[in-house]
Amino acid sequence: MLFKLIICIIILLSGVGVGQLKAKTYDNRVYHLQDLLTTLKILESEMKYRLDPLPDLLMRVSTIKEGMSSELLEIAARLLREPSSPGLSACWEKAVEIAYRDSALNKEDKRIVADLGIELGKTDVANQHSMFHRTFSLLEAQVSEAVEEKRTKGKMYKSLGTAIGALIVILFI
Repeated sequence: MLFKLIICIIILLSGVGVGQLKAKTYDNRVYHLQDLLTTLKILESEMKYRLDPLPDLLMRVSTIKEGMSSELLEIAARLLREPSSPGLSACWEKAVEIAYRDSALNKEDKRIVADLGIELGKTDVANQHSMFHRTFSLLEAQVSEAVEEKRTKGKMYKSLGTAIGALIVILFI
């Protein structure tokens, strides 16, 4: 009887754990998007006030914070410094793929970030500001969507995990 009770508790806790893990992906997406927004705002302000070459600027900003967004800038800087570099747009896109490969960001989030590299460093400061402002607006909309998904779907997965665990326990008894 004690053995059966322990098994039931383990099954129930496993269901709760699986629900929590699935819900965590929605938390991670919000975190990654907010981290990315902060890092890109730092990059924009550094571009305004410093006239350093772009690879140096990307590398310097990548050291300011930790996280996937810093990894994105570091990878882009390293790719740009290679002698056979295909250009900023291709390097930026590849860096987005590498840095956010295992993240909770969806395809639309990654597309928005990758699109930033198309015009980055090609125009004057005023046009760069407009480009960054557009990217910030799009990413802020994605953050709002991610927060809503976290609230609704995250809650659903937590409840679903608990319910499935309870159902298995009931069937086991």
